[in-house]
Amino acid sequence: MLTVGHIARLFGVTSKTLRYYDSIGLFTPSRIGETNHYRLYSSDQLPELRRILLLRSMGLSIEVILELKRAGTLDDDDKIIRLLQERANDIQEEIVSSQKQFFAIQQMVKYMTLTGGIPMEPKIVEKEAFTVVGMAWNSKSDEGDIPGLWQRFMSREHEIHGKLQPLVSYGICVPSDNEEEFTYVAGFKTNEESIPQGMKKIIVPAQRYAIFTHKGNIGGLSETYELIYSKWLQLQGLELVKGIDFERYDERFTGTEEENSELDIYIPIAVSTGEEGKK
Repeated sequence: MLTVGHIARLFGVTSKTLRYYDSIGLFTPSRIGETNHYRLYSSDQLPELRRILLLRSMGLSIEVILELKRAGTLDDDDKIIRLLQERANDIQEEIVSSQKQFFAIQQMVKYMTLTGGIPMEPKIVEKEAFTVVGMAWNSKSDEGDIPGLWQRFMSREHEIHGKLQPLVSYGICVPSDNEEEFTYVAGFKTNEESIPQGMKKIIVPAQRYAIFTHKGNIGGLSETYELIYSKWLQLQGLELVKGIDFERYDERFTGTEEENSELDIYIPIAVSTGEEGKK
């Protein structure tokens, strides 16, 4: 007969674990010594313990293994395979979740590094009115999202004639009277009067803008906008006004996932009181 010490050495398991398995009826000794009350195990029990420990190492819970024991299916390979496949699916979901958390942590570190007391100084420009033709997406009435709009637009951008800057595209955000709604247009600057079917023409009025540059993949664009509205405008003493803001994509934009990619964000701002008096 084998003692608790023998079993512990054979399988690298603690005597405490063996006592716990005994207390819940998962793996009980073959008999108890009459005089010393030692737990004694037979060699026939070793395969069962080996399977229990193997299933535990693969992440199956004590409760699941105990249920297999009680149902007499601890040796049912088909049952075990199904349970292991379920466990594999759980692990895959955990991996996806962990990857999302890892990405979120990286983004937070990057965000905190960017905000570390060093604001981005924008370039201030007066921009004349211009016209953009492209495809539109409304935040309230249309399905999908802005990345999806760009995907659809890229397959049709050749339909726009008379592009003034063929290598520069625009993402125009047009607010509505309803503060919760806006229209986003992906397009090109053009003076062409004809508008391809299913597209829209937007006239961007003359406006003073603060230009901020987003650097990195497109996934961090929302964080750059947050920094602009929550910190950088205030730190520069700039007053945001309601109007059309837009993104300008030129040759510096090398792809949505590229960390060295850049694009400019134009934010409409007010003219200072002093400047108004000079006009």
